[in-house]
Amino acid sequence: MTSISDAVLICPGQGAQRAGGVADLADRLEDLPPLGRRAFETASTIVGCDLWQLGLSPDPDDEVALRMPSLLQPYLVAWAAAEYSQVSGVVGPMGFVTGHSSGLNSAIAISGAVELESTLHFAWECGRNMDRDCVESPGGLLALVGAGRAAAEAIAAESGASLANHNAPDQTVIGGSFPAIRRAQERAPSHGCQAVELRVAGAFHTPSFQPSDQANRALIDALPIADRFTPIVGNRSGQIISDPAALRDELCAQYVRPVEWLSVLETLYGVGARRFITLGPGNVMAGLVRRYGKTTPDRIQIRRSAQLR
Repeated sequence: MTSISDAVLICPGQGAQRAGGVADLADRLEDLPPLGRRAFETASTIVGCDLWQLGLSPDPDDEVALRMPSLLQPYLVAWAAAEYSQVSGVVGPMGFVTGHSSGLNSAIAISGAVELESTLHFAWECGRNMDRDCVESPGGLLALVGAGRAAAEAIAAESGASLANHNAPDQTVIGGSFPAIRRAQERAPSHGCQAVELRVAGAFHTPSFQPSDQANRALIDALPIADRFTPIVGNRSGQIISDPAALRDELCAQYVRPVEWLSVLETLYGVGARRFITLGPGNVMAGLVRRYGKTTPDRIQIRRSAQLR
């Protein structure tokens, strides 16, 4: 077993899900460890919908329904809790936990900062506010593969979009209204990058979510956060979070500012993290860490938790 500070657990956010994807965890809900079953059952009770069955459905329409924040955010927390319960005895204690975008909700539960049921309620209540922004300010996200920050900001300025994620030295995401996204798709080739539209319900991490950001502040203030928890690395600037005040500060304005994911990885590498374990859905997080690992002097180990079961 390597030292505690060497290991980090990473939770994905919106866009990682796919139709029928929850089958990656187990064929049946009953096959999950008790904590995993409880996570999905509690989440389903809170949202008033069977999230396990919704995630199991191969119907593309069900996957589109699942994209809405009020369903997807509790779903991702339940998934993370279930998957971590399958491998926690193998991976041992984590030195740090982090999450990309809404994956931070999963991180606060796994870190012990907030109890699982409280996290699920928080994710659902915040998600309901965000649903309104998805409807009232429709838009999306566009990954720019091969584009650094300068190119992404130039494309955003030319198209009326906003920088949403800085994920890797050569991978960024911009967000905006659907007309802005279409303009950006047209502009991307002239900047030497490939544009890929993401499976999301809105233009997350842009000014489109200002109304829900304000509405969610009361929920953040009321969130019962433990005094001590496994340190979390935040999306705001890659800062290390180890107390309730810092965590509340991170959660405020979370969806109206860019995810500085490259800064998250730089912070983790700088404090000695060399073993990166990623949860599902999907393998996007493993791919981003792998891109970053190509730039580091020391070799880093990247494992999807599914490989450890």
